[in-house]
Amino acid sequence: MIFPYKEISSQIIRPIIPIIIKSDAYFILYHGLIDSGADHCIFSLEIAKELGLKFSSKDRTKFISIGKKEVKGYWGEIDIKIGNVTYTVEVIFAEISDFGHGILGQQGFFDHFDVNLSYQKQEIEINPIKIPN
Repeated sequence: MIFPYKEISSQIIRPIIPIIIKSDAYFILYHGLIDSGADHCIFSLEIAKELGLKFSSKDRTKFISIGKKEVKGYWGEIDIKIGNVTYTVEVIFAEISDFGHGILGQQGFFDHFDVNLSYQKQEIEINPIKIPN
């Protein structure tokens, strides 16, 4: 699958791709920033509310964000659809700045796809990998 980089402003482009996020009851058309520096996929708590997800104390987690700031969040299981590929994954929902997109990280994205980012071509190529059972 090939996607163009997304223009944020006249001088900024980023590797952001369209995705569909699904819970048992709802789905959201959304975007994800491909971030090789992120350990996990991270989405806003607002998205979890829209999906109708509920969390308990056992779902709590903490992680370190840019600037070594500790962020509190919750683990949640959702389906992510990219192109014609749908898979179930645990992600973190946290109070992150809402840039209109989530973060696609190592666990939950890079472990499912081979990824080639070409800034010069302003092109993102992702190919699903077979995950052993």
